[in-house]
Amino acid sequence: MIVDKLKYGFDDENSILYFSNLLKKENTGVSKEFILKEDIENIVAQCVKVEEWKSEFANILLKNMNNLDFSSFLDDPEFDIKEMPLKKKIEPGDIGGLNVVSVDGSMVVKKLMGVDFSFLKAICVKYHFYKNHLSKIEYYPDVNGYNNYLVQVNHLNQEEITVDLSTSMDMKFMEINLVNKMIEKQSDIDLIIIDGSISLLPINLVFGKNKEITQKYNELLREYKNLYHNCRERGIYLIGSIKDTRSSALIHSIKRGIQMLKPNNSKLQDFISLNYRFIMNYFSDLDLFKRILNKGERSCIFNCKREIKMIRENGIKKEISSYFPLNFYAFYLKTTLYDAPCRIEFFTDEEESIFETMSQADLISSIILPIAGYNEHYGLPVPQIEAHKRAVFRSQEIDLIFKSIIRNLNNQGIYLLEKRRSRRPF
Repeated sequence: MIVDKLKYGFDDENSILYFSNLLKKENTGVSKEFILKEDIENIVAQCVKVEEWKSEFANILLKNMNNLDFSSFLDDPEFDIKEMPLKKKIEPGDIGGLNVVSVDGSMVVKKLMGVDFSFLKAICVKYHFYKNHLSKIEYYPDVNGYNNYLVQVNHLNQEEITVDLSTSMDMKFMEINLVNKMIEKQSDIDLIIIDGSISLLPINLVFGKNKEITQKYNELLREYKNLYHNCRERGIYLIGSIKDTRSSALIHSIKRGIQMLKPNNSKLQDFISLNYRFIMNYFSDLDLFKRILNKGERSCIFNCKREIKMIRENGIKKEISSYFPLNFYAFYLKTTLYDAPCRIEFFTDEEESIFETMSQADLISSIILPIAGYNEHYGLPVPQIEAHKRAVFRSQEIDLIFKSIIRNLNNQGIYLLEKRRSRRPF
């Protein structure tokens, strides 16, 4: 059996190759009975083996934490890690009196024959925390936190991917514009949490050939520029809190650091014996730091959004240098016992020292910890959770608006045909 083979000699990448070959079938597929009898055992055995490798690597990393001293590489602009050690303990701060804002939005696109309807919704949530962690909650622009909608109609014959991309940028513009308006109206905001990345991606849209998309993208860039300016002028900390990510940027930097240390450090034999370069390919940053961070710890800070930096330094798009005279960083923060860490992104002025940057990461972490630890199984900040709850579309909301549009069109003698995949008779 496969499990037996794992026990006798299949302890490196040959195991995965062996499993992969077993699981390869003709494109015509196999029977359900064959899958239940053969494939599931093989798949489970493969997953078990990879999990064993990951656990062993995490243990070795923890054991050799003091030997992984990348200090001599931190000034290298091509080395993304900017802090040692790889993890540190953070003490929760006193959040009494702080005002924390979070923004989130959602969108739904209804695609019919010849026309597309887009439904967008965005809400800002503001928490004023009292000393005993009780809080006062406000919503913007709707005081009830439910009724800030935007409905769009597109009659142009465009590819579905273009419609989705255009709507997605409209959604993000709605969120960032909402935050900018709130900043202008309220002078007591201390921290803003964006649901997702702190900057606009993918940056390659700067060079897109679709004029409508490029124009929208440039408008969105300007709105982000206003947000960064507003936060810098008013002393507001702006962070992006990312729920789930497959990024492996920090993993790659750790791997590169081990490779650079290896010729001069005999203490890294554990990594070599384990074939670390192969095993690290199976990790995401979240997967690794879920294993090595304890509750109340954060990872080292590291450079992120390198594509913005490359475009800026190469001078390809002149205005990027004035839009983003900033450095973007990220770290992973474990806020609860049983959940994966949160990826936190933030920015600093270019002239800020790395010591100031590390202090900013510590301060942000000390604020996030006490507002993200209410549920040991779900470690996002409470304002971010509340913003999502208010912004997410319910099916009843879409039905109410969409059916009202269709009913009024029918009254005018216009009957739109849904796409076939939405009206199958079987």
